[in-house]
Amino acid sequence: MTSEVSSPITKPALIPAHEIRSGYSSLFRNKHFMALWIAQIFSQLADRAVFVLFVAILTAQKTSAFAATGAAQMTSILYVAFTIPAVVLSPIAGVYVDRWSNRTILVVSNLARCLFVSLVALPMVTRSPQMAYLLAFLISMGTQFFGPAEAAAIPRLVKRQDLYCANSLFFTTMMIALGFGFAVGEPIISQFGLARAHWAVAASFFVASLLLCFVKDNKLAEGFREPWWEELRFGLSYISSNRLVFRAILKITVLFSTIITLNIIAVGLAQQVLQIEPFQFGYIVAAAGVGMGLGNFGVGHYGQSVRPSVLAYAGFAGLGLFMVLLGSLDFIARYLWPAFGLGLVSWQGSMMAVPLLLAMFVGISCAMVAVPTQAALQSAVPEELRGKVFGAQNTAMSAASTIPVIAAGVLADNLPGGVSTTLLLVGLPTLVLGGYHLQRTSRKGLQAE
Repeated sequence: MTSEVSSPITKPALIPAHEIRSGYSSLFRNKHFMALWIAQIFSQLADRAVFVLFVAILTAQKTSAFAATGAAQMTSILYVAFTIPAVVLSPIAGVYVDRWSNRTILVVSNLARCLFVSLVALPMVTRSPQMAYLLAFLISMGTQFFGPAEAAAIPRLVKRQDLYCANSLFFTTMMIALGFGFAVGEPIISQFGLARAHWAVAASFFVASLLLCFVKDNKLAEGFREPWWEELRFGLSYISSNRLVFRAILKITVLFSTIITLNIIAVGLAQQVLQIEPFQFGYIVAAAGVGMGLGNFGVGHYGQSVRPSVLAYAGFAGLGLFMVLLGSLDFIARYLWPAFGLGLVSWQGSMMAVPLLLAMFVGISCAMVAVPTQAALQSAVPEELRGKVFGAQNTAMSAASTIPVIAAGVLADNLPGGVSTTLLLVGLPTLVLGGYHLQRTSRKGLQAE
């Protein structure tokens, strides 16, 4: 296999100005892409609702195991049950995504999750935490095949000049699912009751599988196949030897880790800085989501003429800047305004517009990183390696998400200054490193011209 595919350091060419047009209208006429995108919406919202459903199942169990473990610890174990397959299985799943029919993997992975979610109401699951964890593990296994297969399908279904717009749509819905998907679970449980809520979630996976039947399939390579571990080793070697691919995966991983951190400390930001109820943290998440939607649209519409690395590093610099500004709000209210004789200023009422505007710019900055980086990655990777590369990317993102889950809450609760200090500790390095690499990348671009 190593003789079949080389690993050059390829760089995606910029789209000429005369080729840049409204890719969104082209995408909306592309029935294969629309089927994949709408299926992603159903699948990701269901995937987030599943976690809430399992939390409700576990906390409703009046067993000695629950009494001994406690709700918080059981939720942590549940998170691990969903995360282990993402860390361990994604690279292996990526190998088989390159071997098998792409459409079949997309359909079967959703049907499998539909089946597993349908088993939630079985007595052995509702009464046994161990069986609930096992079922969560199996559901997560299906997700690991869906992720790389979906990412590998996008560049096959759309034209090169439409990749920015395609990724902007996918990242918009992915971030909406990340920010609001967990909130979908509670209304479903309230509407259908715990005994029937799983049918609504399973139905979402089933609808996704039906839509994916209309996605154009890939052409399967013929000939001898090496063992999966050899293909996996080759895929990892390709990533490590190709600087563009390695850096793109690193950027997406760092961005995803930062977004997870912001989601975790949003509750503390609402309580400590904005002095509103903790459950109202949704205002901050919603503002960031609006910003990401605007940023995704803008980058998808106008960003093709800018080098992906320049746009991404500008996004990191902006992300760091607006995180620093968010982290400074509490210090400004406590120390700066009183120094000018203005008294203690609250960020409530009309002043709430300031933190919400900063959160919106955080979302815009995230879009500047995510869309061009993912589009460049999809353009650079050969089709026969996409499953392996995107499987490795999913592993890196899942592994990185465990760091903020563990650290962010602890830092926000124990550091002097709480959430504000945590935002500064994350934002300042992001600003400095983003600005440094932006300057270097811009200088190289000018020298090349």
